[in-house]
Amino acid sequence: MLILLRFFAIVTLVFFLIALIARFVLRNFFKRMQNQYNSSERAGKQRPEGDVYVSKTPNKDKIVDKDVGDYIDYEEVD
Repeated sequence: MLILLRFFAIVTLVFFLIALIARFVLRNFFKRMQNQYNSSERAGKQRPEGDVYVSKTPNKDKIVDKDVGDYIDYEEVD
């Protein structure tokens, strides 16, 4: 009985320590991610607020190989 109680106490302590370590690590990770997001957001605001900017994308022509598919002539049947 004493061995079982000692086992549960050790397991509980280990889980508690893992939770504390994970909380510390995750808090630092999320702070770092938030700082990266904020710095990239500040760098992206080069134009004054309210200006409209339209970026033009190059026209992409569809490239279809002439050997793809066959044309089939059909007739409507009543």
